[in-house]
Amino acid sequence: MFGRQQLQIKRTGVTTTVPNNDVARCMYYLKCVCTTVECDDANILRFTNYNNYWALSDDEDEIVFKLCLALSPDVLDDKVFFHSDALCGDSNNEFYEFSQVRHVITAVRSIVIAGRTRQVNKIMTYTLSWLQNNYLGPMRRLADRFNPERRLIRAMAEADCIIS
Repeated sequence: MFGRQQLQIKRTGVTTTVPNNDVARCMYYLKCVCTTVECDDANILRFTNYNNYWALSDDEDEIVFKLCLALSPDVLDDKVFFHSDALCGDSNNEFYEFSQVRHVITAVRSIVIAGRTRQVNKIMTYTLSWLQNNYLGPMRRLADRFNPERRLIRAMAEADCIIS
């Protein structure tokens, strides 16, 4: 929703290549989160360098997984993440920066994450394929990796299918 004031919107996204690895894709997702909201915590920022996903230990991989759970799209949708194929253009996601925004757009100025108010820097639009490729799919596979009970249930189900 736009008001009477003039609003300047600028695309700011860049093309990137994310390694085909679940942890790397989750780190890229965290990078997108940190691009949209104030993310000045060095402990979180170290988990956004998706090209160096291989340098993380198994425990750090699990931290990435848990950060992604805490910062899920449910928390960010319609605040700083917006599903819009049209606004993504030729890519699967796009970042936008607003200037001279007062009370003229429905995007929020700040968002509360983990009990702390964070300044909104940009918004991101995404396609469903981006969400599937960079959050839903990797998180489902990592949930299996970090939840031994779930792995056992899946293995038993697969074995039951094979035996039948």
